[in-house]
Amino acid sequence: MSKFFIPIVILFISLNIKAQDRLAPPEGSHRVKFEMRDKQIQVERIAYFTEKMALTPEEAQVFWPIYNEMDNKRIALFEEKASILKTFAEDANNLNEKQINEKLNRLAVINQQEGALHYEYDAKFRKVLSPQKVMNLHVAEMGFRNYLLQTMRNRREVGSGGTQK
Repeated sequence: MSKFFIPIVILFISLNIKAQDRLAPPEGSHRVKFEMRDKQIQVERIAYFTEKMALTPEEAQVFWPIYNEMDNKRIALFEEKASILKTFAEDANNLNEKQINEKLNRLAVINQQEGALHYEYDAKFRKVLSPQKVMNLHVAEMGFRNYLLQTMRNRREVGSGGTQK
């Protein structure tokens, strides 16, 4: 893979983010800060996955639209699950057994949909990537998740007056 590919991808995404930021609401709102942090995470994820999967520029061009499509569907399922759980937590004492069972049934369906989504997109990835690179995707997802969790822990420790590990 070209030494210049990852920096070029990051530069392209950064320029795209800067262009979008000009249209964003005034600085200081929590939504803007969250969106900026989310965009930074996206840039880091692209660089991390591209490196860990050893994607060629041609593979990356085919891979990322498929991955983003899957990720959007995965996020939608996660948000629905989170909404159900939040509603339950807020109204637990006001729900009857039938309503609770409906929520449990919907959670079970969402879990099945998540499994089906992984199966569907695994097949799509295998059409455009080697099996090794598809396996590297799974490794990269776990590694990036661990990286984000460690980053959050470090920020919390530094923010609470602790020392960074």
